[in-house]
Amino acid sequence: MRNKEELWTIVAKQFGDKGYQGTTMRDIARVLEMSEAHVVGLLGTRDEMLWHIVSRVAGLFLTQARTVPRTISPAEQLHLLIYRHLEVVSQDRDHVSVFLRDWVFLDDVRRQEIQAMRETYDAYFYRVVVAGVKEKVFRVSDSLLACLFVLSALQWTHQWFNASDALTFTRLADQYSVLLLNALRSDYVVPLDGAIDYLYQKEEQPD
Repeated sequence: MRNKEELWTIVAKQFGDKGYQGTTMRDIARVLEMSEAHVVGLLGTRDEMLWHIVSRVAGLFLTQARTVPRTISPAEQLHLLIYRHLEVVSQDRDHVSVFLRDWVFLDDVRRQEIQAMRETYDAYFYRVVVAGVKEKVFRVSDSLLACLFVLSALQWTHQWFNASDALTFTRLADQYSVLLLNALRSDYVVPLDGAIDYLYQKEEQPD
């Protein structure tokens, strides 16, 4: 007899594999080996299942972000934000996949609630990037663009991030964090106008 957490794991994998729109109640009932009525009684309707998964992941991301102390340096804060994000991805890949891809299929009220939670989460990263720029820890000309760069890089990690044990996770998370942090610390600044010409000129210069 499966417990409820195991049932949710199976449902999240079904949504993750086929997408919310490609998954019917019949599909869910079949994979859970239950009648559709029994599934609804235990887990709710298909829409309610999506809400449960999406709101759970949104809450996990926010909870993790709130654990990062503001008393440490911006670079350390950003490292921890990245690390905490990857912890959620590592533990709940299917849930995260559904959250990132299918939250747009929520009803208007719930979608707006998740949008607000996403914006709150993004703000943790933006605040740290701005602080890092002010302290000259990060060398970026546009803090918002830098924040979007980091968040975009993190959003795709559910596609490949797979840590089989704690040591592997720590190594992967640390290395990924270093790559992103180094991108913000780079002294390589391209002029806003004529960037492509600038790059070609750099390539043509002799060593």
